[in-house]
Amino acid sequence: MNQSKGLSALSYLSFYFAPSILPFIIYVVSKDDFVREHSKKAFITQLIPIAFGVLYIIYFFISLFLTHETLAIQDFFVSSHFIALVALLIIFSITGIWNLVKAIKVLR
Repeated sequence: MNQSKGLSALSYLSFYFAPSILPFIIYVVSKDDFVREHSKKAFITQLIPIAFGVLYIIYFFISLFLTHETLAIQDFFVSSHFIALVALLIIFSITGIWNLVKAIKVLR
C-alpha cells in the first residue's frame, strides 16, 4: 500500500471520527492529484449529512415556536419530526456505507 492510497482511504474513513475536517486538511496539504481528488469527494459526501442535520435543527427550533397554536399543528410537527429524523438517519447510514465502500475500493 502506498501513501497516496492510504491518505485517500483515510479521507473516506474519517466520516466515522472527523467528518469533513480531515478530508479538507488532506485536500489542502496534499500535492498528489489522486489524493486531492478522493479527499474532495470525501469532503463533499461528508458535508451532505451535516447540511441535512443543520436543516433539521433549524426546523426543530422553528417548530418549537409554532407549536403553541393548536393541537392539530402540534400533531403535524410531531409526525413530521419523526419522518425527518428517520430520513436523517437513512442519509447518515447511506453516506457512512458509501464512504466505507469507497475506502475499501481505494485500498484495492
